[in-house]
Amino acid sequence: MSEMETEEKKYDKILNILRKSKPQLTGMEDIEEKVLNRIRMPDKAKLTLSDLLDYMFSWVYVGWVRRSLIAASILIVIVFGYQQAMILKRVNSLTDRTIFTESMMVTGGSDEIHDKLLLYKLTDRKSHDKQIKISERQMKRLIEAVNELQLKYDDLMRMIEENPDLKKYIDERLTEENREKLKL
Repeated sequence: MSEMETEEKKYDKILNILRKSKPQLTGMEDIEEKVLNRIRMPDKAKLTLSDLLDYMFSWVYVGWVRRSLIAASILIVIVFGYQQAMILKRVNSLTDRTIFTESMMVTGGSDEIHDKLLLYKLTDRKSHDKQIKISERQMKRLIEAVNELQLKYDDLMRMIEENPDLKKYIDERLTEENREKLKL
């Protein structure tokens, strides 16, 4: 006999012994009682974080709800953008308004430093930092205006010096004005 056959015989013997032997069940009453108790008692619901999240966000799996919410959010963004555009349009229109005072009219959108200073003076507003902010472009225009005024003044003084009658007339007018000022 070969080794293989002896192994098979041993295997068959063990298998027959196991088939013939029946398991003995002890404590049958305890098992019945435990099963009946479990059937009678409802399961205690154990709420976990994943169960809670699944319950709260179960609408994500419903297609029409998801698409409706996306459409609503896009609509809200469009309305917000439109509202911001209208606000900016109104703010920009404020700079183009004209301000009327008793004797003058000043446009709000004017870049002239004179108009801004006049508006500042008329409204009697005090600046927090006690400084007037002037852009570089406004400063260049102011310097050009002062230079132009200086040239005109020099021309006027030269004309007065060259014409003795005009010089005499201006001297008389200046002395008259000084006398009137002293009378006040």
